Formats: sequence, C-alpha cells, structure tokens
Amino acid sequence: MTPSTLPSFQLTGRQQFLYQSLAQKSQAMGELYECAIRAFQDAANPGRIFLAAHSIREMTKDLPKVLDVPVLTDHGRMRDRLDALEKSWNGAMASECNRAGAWTGEIDAPLRQLLVELPEFFTWRSESDPKMRDSATALFRRIDPAGRPLPEPLERRRAKRWIALHDYFNRTAHRSRTTEVEFLAQIDELERILMDTLSPQPSEDFSIIDAIFLEDRADA
Repeated sequence: MTPSTLPSFQLTGRQQFLYQSLAQKSQAMGELYECAIRAFQDAANPGRIFLAAHSIREMTKDLPKVLDVPVLTDHGRMRDRLDALEKSWNGAMASECNRAGAWTGEIDAPLRQLLVELPEFFTWRSESDPKMRDSATALFRRIDPAGRPLPEPLERRRAKRWIALHDYFNRTAHRSRTTEVEFLAQIDELERILMDTLSPQPSEDFSIIDAIFLEDRADA
C-alpha cells in the first residue's frame, strides 16, 4: 500500500472508551495507549509490534505510579537478572569442573560464582511476586469506579494475569519473538481487564459499546 491508500487511523468503540477512561486518570496513560494502537495499525512499519509493545509496557509500568500505588519491586528487572545469571552460567560451563557435561573435582571460581548467585536469584524471585501482586491488586482497587474490592480469589487471578501481561509486553518490546495473532490476543486480554476495571457496568457487552460509538460518529 502507498501512504495515500493506507486506511486512516481509527479507534474502535471499546478502544475509545478505554482511551477516555485512562486519560481521565492521566493524560500520559491515555496517550501511551493511543500510541500503541496507532503503532500497531501502521501496516507499513515492520517494527510495529515492537513499538506498540513498548508503549503498552510503559503504560502498565507507570499506571501504578500515576495512581500513587507503591511499586515495591520492578518486575521488569527479571530480564536483567536473567542476563546476569546467564553470564555466570556460561562461565561455569567453561570451568574445569565441567567435563563433557559432568561436574567433577573441586569447586573453582566460575562455578562458585554461579552457586552464590543462584540462591540470591531465587530469593529475589520469591520475594518479588507477592509484592507485585499486592501492587497490582491495589492498582485495580484505585481505578475501579465502585471502589470495592473483588472477592480475593478473583483479585489474585487478575493481579497475576496483569503481571504476566506486563512481562509479555516487556519481552516483546525487547524484540522477543511473537506473532501477530499472539500479540492481538494479549492486547485483547489487556483491554478486557481494563474494561472490567474502568467500566461502571463491567458486564456490558463490548459489541454494544462499539455500536454506541459507531452511532455517535454517524450522527456527528
């Protein structure tokens, strides 16, 4: 397609609702969401998925700060921690203790370094997840128009999924391999979580909301 034949940018009814709802909380959050949708719809850009993921990653990372919800641990540091651990692992694999895949002999410096870092990593990992869940749960309570907490099992499930979504968009922003189908599925789930949280009537069907906005545009 040439620039003149590319379809014009347009938010769906659900996306328009989410943009307006996020912008009411923070204009920056609304703009990040719109940037993600714009980037993804730019079919002429081969990096559109990575650019869209970057905007979503920034939105999911910064939304708790905007709403004064403390983020006790940056879950995005997982990649950095794994990169550091991989260096120690590669060093240990090249040590004299590793002979054709079998560990033998006295512990040398490269293997000792790995053995020191492994328990530190798993301790950080076990402490990180509960703090992130608490932060995500607090986030949803702050942006829920009703201000009422969900039943605890549902809160835990939503918080866990929010963290998983943030991790997916973080990995994709760093060019982790994904597909357009998978990316769209993750965007859809993110939007559903936000709709359930931001909408005063979370059970309202998305198609009804889309129809309302389409009628508004037709009457304009």
